[in-house]
Amino acid sequence: MSEPARRPILSLKNPPKPKAPPPAPSRWKCKPCGALVEIAASMADEEAVRCPSCNARLGRVGQFRAEGPEQQKVRARPAPPAAVPAAAR
Repeated sequence: MSEPARRPILSLKNPPKPKAPPPAPSRWKCKPCGALVEIAASMADEEAVRCPSCNARLGRVGQFRAEGPEQQKVRARPAPPAAVPAAAR
């Protein structure tokens, strides 16, 4: 006689931790000229972000921190992560 298949036992001792959304990147690349733009965490959401190279208005700080369609209206794209030199590895 075979036993019926059992359902797996759920463990509530270590519930999975909810994943926090990834932090908004602080380094951006200006679409018009390609210069790197740093956005400090201390800046107010209403403050305008301008490119240090071509002085183009890229958007407001709040738009860079937002998710979804509001973030698509900025004139910059996230900068790739900085390359780590071979000596530092």
